[in-house]
Amino acid sequence: MKNTLCVFVALALNFGFVCPSFAQDTPAAQAVPRTTKNVRGKQILPVRSKIISVGSHVGFLALPDQVEPGQKTPWLWYIPTAGNLPGRLEQWMMNKCLANGIAVAGLDLEGDFGTPAGRAALTAFHKEVTEKHGLTRNACLLARSYGGTQMYNWAAEHPESVACLAGIYPVCNLASYPGLESAARKHGMTKEQFAKELKNHNPVDRLVSLAKANVPIYHNTGDIDTLVPAKENSFLLAERYKALGGDITVTVFEGQGHNYWTGFFEDETMATFIIKHAKRVARLPQVLIIGDSISGGYSKSLTKALDGKAEVVKLGAVATYRIQQQAFWHSNGVAKSLDFGSAKACIADSERFERHLSETKYDVIHFNSGLNDIFRGRNGAWHNPVDQYAEDLTRIAALLKTNGAKVIWASTTPIPDNDDLRPRGDDLIYNAAAEKVMKKNSIPINDLHRVITEWDGCRATITFPVERQL
Repeated sequence: MKNTLCVFVALALNFGFVCPSFAQDTPAAQAVPRTTKNVRGKQILPVRSKIISVGSHVGFLALPDQVEPGQKTPWLWYIPTAGNLPGRLEQWMMNKCLANGIAVAGLDLEGDFGTPAGRAALTAFHKEVTEKHGLTRNACLLARSYGGTQMYNWAAEHPESVACLAGIYPVCNLASYPGLESAARKHGMTKEQFAKELKNHNPVDRLVSLAKANVPIYHNTGDIDTLVPAKENSFLLAERYKALGGDITVTVFEGQGHNYWTGFFEDETMATFIIKHAKRVARLPQVLIIGDSISGGYSKSLTKALDGKAEVVKLGAVATYRIQQQAFWHSNGVAKSLDFGSAKACIADSERFERHLSETKYDVIHFNSGLNDIFRGRNGAWHNPVDQYAEDLTRIAALLKTNGAKVIWASTTPIPDNDDLRPRGDDLIYNAAAEKVMKKNSIPINDLHRVITEWDGCRATITFPVERQL
């Protein structure tokens, strides 16, 4: 039997919901002559770069010769852009990317070492180039040396926007370089304060989100690098990333240190890696799946079914947000992670929910809730009365539509007979309330309740059975 979810997503992908027009230029963009040095006399930008200002920071963007109208352009995000970087050595990789239809961009953060302020500026730059200059949401990031601190700290907070990460002897461990005392000053803290906060700013300590998002990583480094030793940086990061199930390759060049040897910068394996992943996401629509644990039952199969056709991002199965992470389960009311496990939870964290949607653009958003709102356990902490549930869904629907994506609602699945914490029949009551909200907002409904009801064992379990997945 065809799964209704697959039908709706296929409709959304095939009937014009994923081909918005993107401006390829803006009046504010300033052309830079061919390989022109800046006032510092050493920085060299790619051919036909445009200067882009984001707040108090200045960046550049170079588009390839052939940019198809209406198509997003894949891009290489070079980090750091400051002082004499990018320079002569970077031109080989940048020209390689441009020749393969990949744009190149960067933002000058003036020597930032991955501070929260620097990350915010990178987020603003990402928003600027993806929304106003037609670049793909997913970027291939390439960091040289201390740029690794910027790259990893930003990527850890935006894994859904990363196609791949690459590094040329990148700094991955602030304790190794520049050392805690220097790093503390750059973050505006004392050494003692920074030591306590290190895990929130240190690349080697911020890999979980990247591994969960299956972000591929490639580094090259030298075996006699004494400034940024491989053992304390690339090797340590690789060890931890592999332990998390992450995909990482580290190429070690013998007899090389932290220097200007062209082999680091003209690494054919690195170029192939970047080009492969840039093209992989170049024209893929972005699909967001959010909801309770029911969404976890079909998201993996959906991801597999849409492999090569769409990039699927999954947020919010309740299993991801257990007791210590759910806002209304602990006293301070601040969730460690965004919680999409119920309509009530979405509203409780609506400020960060709204920020995520404003920073990350999708083509299709498929969402569901209900079972956790119906739930009477945990002394009623989860329960959301149906009238309030309808109000919450109205707010959520309006918020999702601001993203510009095609929005699809999935009805709540049946309550099993052995569930003592969800009254029988509430699934029908809550679905009826949700249906009114969706019709009022012109949001199509993926009727998962009907799909599961047609299965003979639907009243035996609350989870999405394997045989009923895609």
